[in-house]
Amino acid sequence: PEHAFMLLDESSSFELIEMKDWAKNESQMKRLKGRVIGEDGKSKRTIEQLTDTHISVYGKTIGILGDSADVQTSRKAIEMLLSGARHATVYNLLENEQKKKKKLEFMDGEE
Repeated sequence: PEHAFMLLDESSSFELIEMKDWAKNESQMKRLKGRVIGEDGKSKRTIEQLTDTHISVYGKTIGILGDSADVQTSRKAIEMLLSGARHATVYNLLENEQKKKKKLEFMDGEE
């Protein structure tokens, strides 16, 4: 709830991923939630940190809140995990995206 105020900012957005689109039954749903959350929340926390977003896994949905571009990057990472990609592959993608973002911010700051 405290993150909902972010939506008042025009640059923020919210995406909802329906896990039923990825899982055929309850056991698959549980497995996929586990992939997104990770052991002790590590996967979810890593995606949040690398994309500067807030992720909520609740019931059969995954909510992503943050800056529009960051939300899209986070969604891509989560969908990769739901599709079966290795966590290391997803983290490498996110780290590369983060480097690109910082480089663009640096270049914008020089102008």
